[in-house]
Formats: sequence, C-alpha cells, structure tokens
Amino acid sequence: MFSFLKNIFTDNRIPSISFLEFYKKIYRLKEDGLFPFEYNLPQAIAFPETFWKEVVTIHKMTLKDGLEREISIFMVDGELIFTSVIKGNENSVTTNHSISVKYVQHPTRKGYFRKEIYMDGSIYKRKDVYYKDAPKQVSIQYLFNLHTHPKHIFENGESAFSFVSKQDIVSQLQSKAIVSGLVTDKLWLFVRTNNSRDTITMDEVNITVDTLKSDMKMVIYCAELFKKAIRL
Repeated sequence: MFSFLKNIFTDNRIPSISFLEFYKKIYRLKEDGLFPFEYNLPQAIAFPETFWKEVVTIHKMTLKDGLEREISIFMVDGELIFTSVIKGNENSVTTNHSISVKYVQHPTRKGYFRKEIYMDGSIYKRKDVYYKDAPKQVSIQYLFNLHTHPKHIFENGESAFSFVSKQDIVSQLQSKAIVSGLVTDKLWLFVRTNNSRDTITMDEVNITVDTLKSDMKMVIYCAELFKKAIRL
C-alpha cells in the first residue's frame, strides 16, 4: 500500500518549513474559523527533536503492550508542551486534557517571576522568567492531537500497522480540528482543507491516502521517525 513512500523519503531536495512556521499558519486560520487552501500548505515539515522524543515514547509504549496511546500538543507562551500520555485499549483512546499557566512572584530571585504550567490540575513545569520577558497576556494554544495504532500480527507471522480509522476521521471532522496525527511505524498528519467534506461516508476498508485526498480533499503528510514529514 505504501511502497510509493520509499522514493519520496530519499529525496532531500524537497523544500520544508519548520514546525513552528507550520503551527503559526494553522493557528491563525483556526482563530478565524477557517481551513487552509491546499495550495498554501507546504511540501514538507521539519520537527524539533523534542517533538520526536514524545512520538517515539508513545510508539514504544504501544509496541510493548498493544494498547493505543494519546497525547495533545499545545503552545504555551511560545513553548511547546506535550500532555501526559493517556492509555486506551487495542482499538481506541479517548482524549481529555486541560492546561493552565500563571506567573507568580519568585520567592528568592529579585526581578523574576516563576512560570508555573499546570496540566490536568497538577504542576507540569516550573521555570524562572525575568520580569521584562514575562508576557502581558498568557497565550495557550491547542495545536493538535497524536495517537498511536498497535501492530497487528497475522497467523502467518507477518505484521502490519493499521491505517487511520473512520472513527479517527469522524472525530477530527466533528471537533473541527485542522490537523490530527497518527503514529504507526511512521508519523502521519491529516490536514483538513477548505474543500474537505464535513462528513465521511466511505466504508473503513476504502480509506486510503488516495481516497482521503480525492474524496475528502485532505492533505496528507508522512514521516519516517526523526525525519521531515513529506506531503503525499
């Protein structure tokens, strides 16, 4: 099914933008309640090492016990934040996260605030911030969700990862999310465009890269682990 990816991944000439640039494009549209035009989306996206560490962590967890995992990605005052891992079952995982941030007077350092990020009600991270660098208004921006699919072992001993499910696409459409992500042995990003349908009617067996592009007018990216995501 994905043999065509081999040549794409070996082509280093494909121009890319950083994940930060991509996120800025997407978030501006989301704030305005819009979806991107296909021609405005990049040919490739380069991710930071911190992103890949999180991806590999949930991938290894799912390989170990066969259960789906999920994380959500936020930008908090310019800092990339990954939510704690949620465990599902062999077939699905439900997402539910909350993030908040506050700046409090530092107890010992004069002229500094302590930036405290809370995730799902518990402290996630503390960081000292010089008072001139503290933002006047806190910015918490939800980017997108990533979940894993386990490897399926067949009776003949061969194995394969399942592709995105119909329920995955339904969840993305219902939430009006621009981007959703899937982790198998690769990273997949599914981008909803201005021409994408509001519902998906095809049977799950017919969901492929080609049908998502032609019927759903979605833009699909795929990346080998620690490599840039290429538009298919």
